[in-house]
Amino acid sequence: MNIFSVKALYVTMSFCLTEMFLWSLKTNLHIRDEDIGIHQFCDKKEPASQMKHSYLEEKQKLAESRDYPWILKTKRPDKLRDALKEVEDLMQNSPCVLSKWKNKHTCQLLFHSGILVSLSLSGPQLEKVVIDRTLVGKLISDTISDAVLTDNFIILSFEDHNQLCFIQFTKTMDSADVNKRLEKLSCLDSKISYVDILGPEGRRMKRHLAINCMQDLVICWWSATSDGGWPWSPISCQRDRANLLLLGCAHGKLEVLGHVRTEWEPLDARFSCLQPQQVLTVEHSVSAAKEPMADSCVYRCGRSRLQCAAVTRIPLPARAISCCRDGTEDKLLLGCEDSSVVLYEAYSQVTLLAQAELLPAVITYHPSGAVLVVGSSQGELQLFDTALSPIKIQLLAQDYSPEATLQFSKHCEVSTSLVQIQWAASPGASPTSDSMDVHDLLLVRFDKGPLGVLHFKLGVLTRGQLGLVEIIHQYICYDEIQEAINVLSTMNWNTMGQQCFICLSAICNHLLKQKLTPAREAQLEASLGTFYAPTRPLLDRTVLEYRDPISRYARRFFHHLLRYQRFEKAFLLAVDIGARDLFMDIHYLALDKGELALAEVAKRRANDIDAESITTGIELLGKSDEEDPSCEAFTDQSPEQGGGGGGCNPTAPGPADRPAVQNCSHRPTSQRQAEDTEPGVDGCTTSLIKKTFSSSQEGNTRAIPSEQETGNSGSLQIVHFGLV
Repeated sequence: MNIFSVKALYVTMSFCLTEMFLWSLKTNLHIRDEDIGIHQFCDKKEPASQMKHSYLEEKQKLAESRDYPWILKTKRPDKLRDALKEVEDLMQNSPCVLSKWKNKHTCQLLFHSGILVSLSLSGPQLEKVVIDRTLVGKLISDTISDAVLTDNFIILSFEDHNQLCFIQFTKTMDSADVNKRLEKLSCLDSKISYVDILGPEGRRMKRHLAINCMQDLVICWWSATSDGGWPWSPISCQRDRANLLLLGCAHGKLEVLGHVRTEWEPLDARFSCLQPQQVLTVEHSVSAAKEPMADSCVYRCGRSRLQCAAVTRIPLPARAISCCRDGTEDKLLLGCEDSSVVLYEAYSQVTLLAQAELLPAVITYHPSGAVLVVGSSQGELQLFDTALSPIKIQLLAQDYSPEATLQFSKHCEVSTSLVQIQWAASPGASPTSDSMDVHDLLLVRFDKGPLGVLHFKLGVLTRGQLGLVEIIHQYICYDEIQEAINVLSTMNWNTMGQQCFICLSAICNHLLKQKLTPAREAQLEASLGTFYAPTRPLLDRTVLEYRDPISRYARRFFHHLLRYQRFEKAFLLAVDIGARDLFMDIHYLALDKGELALAEVAKRRANDIDAESITTGIELLGKSDEEDPSCEAFTDQSPEQGGGGGGCNPTAPGPADRPAVQNCSHRPTSQRQAEDTEPGVDGCTTSLIKKTFSSSQEGNTRAIPSEQETGNSGSLQIVHFGLV
């Protein structure tokens, strides 16, 4: 299984195995012949003398045996080698203002002058390059700041003009296959128009663009640091102070709908993928004590206006310099100036902090939400899982040598800074449990080149997936149970219940096979606690679906404790489960071990449950006799068949009327509370609920409301190992 590399006799740690493909013909990268995990194209055949005194010939044979091209073809019509040389010259001489994945097989680059480059891939290999110069010389300026590229139109912003360019296509793409749509813009009969926007006049600034998933709303935003006007460019009104514009895109035209000024300096702004009418921003802010913070803001677009609907203030150890959100938009990741990484979970309002080995200038989440990659401008990469546990990484090599960071400077000479990393995926791709799409390519772009992808070797058994289930299984394989539990703790039972149950089962099955130690005991409690003491309140349907199979793991945990004579913990667990047979198991084992006091208390508890079951059954039966008129009529007609009100025997009581039985965990709340305070072994048999459930879950426990607090609404409540 290659998602995390080989497991030798001396290897007991998981790590990611990768391979780097640089789409470059430059000879100044100086990649060593021994580095079989990093590849570039050769411009021409190397001299025989150089091949003789190096490993270059062996490396070429290895690459060609794996169907990796060594020398690019120059045949028409593609002329791939010439096109790649031209792209490298463009990256060297003209700023690249946008690089994005049109889909998982096509990457697009837009340069300052309006040149659009499309790169078609087959796996990590470059298959086709199209250089489109249609827009060159047709725009009001060659200082493009940002762009929105769609199949039907293009929107451009400029650094030195308060205008947006709207390019509408009157023709559609000819190819039905989105992976082969590399036609030039000149074939689409474009119509160019301009729209005036707000903002200070005559100032050169970076104007960012973003579009929603419905492609009917666009935002344009820029820095808000310049509050005052200049003598030659005064700000005439408050309207000119706005730095976030809302524009509508419909009926072949672009118009300004609303504007607002953000309270703080924006770090990022984009539309929500789940709510197309919401704009999500991250803004620099400071506390009253002048401590650095980040504001996560939600703006609603309604009735041609932008309005701030919610603000969440996140304390930070230092000023944020980068950020990104996961596909569910529940987690916000922030990279800070002191190399710390902060993960904020919006639903549970939990903040995690980790220290990176590099300065997090760029951050990206894997589409599955299981792994995140942090990069520095010096060309270093570091991996974390969704719980911010670091994952080691290694390029493909002959020797086992995983490291905390992947440093490109050790394998090649790159003189420019790393400016972007992005997973190969279609825009707006969100994680789904049944998705079989493979996302194993990470785009790596340096400022003036080179450009390439980092290919993650995910293996066959995982079907190329890099999701939460695969991460946890690999942690279990290498006995990194605490890391697996930490990842499970970040998962949402309400939205990914089946994945959570698979992971919980795998962790519990692994631990229950091992000899019981205090550490494993705590890990079993923590793993079961993700369901019984969740950081998120569980929905009724989630409880109903998974309570029975998970209660079986709780019973297995009980017998595991009993097997190792952990009587106190087993007794507390039996109190929570509330099953008669568990107390009888304690009773018989305690008798065998000479623990007569414990045996007596356990037997008394078992008898109490029997009496409770009988009493509850009689009460329910009497109540049904009083309320059921058919039973009363039947009794009046046949008084000799039992007399009184006891002649009615319901044949099949429903779940709501069914009395409690020995193995059922449905017990009255008042009785549970009374039993939890009853004296027992050593004068104290308080429920396991009152003990610390897990050190890893500290601070995430949630109080369970009483029946009076919930208004007796009938909703299910989870009380540790018991269900009320």
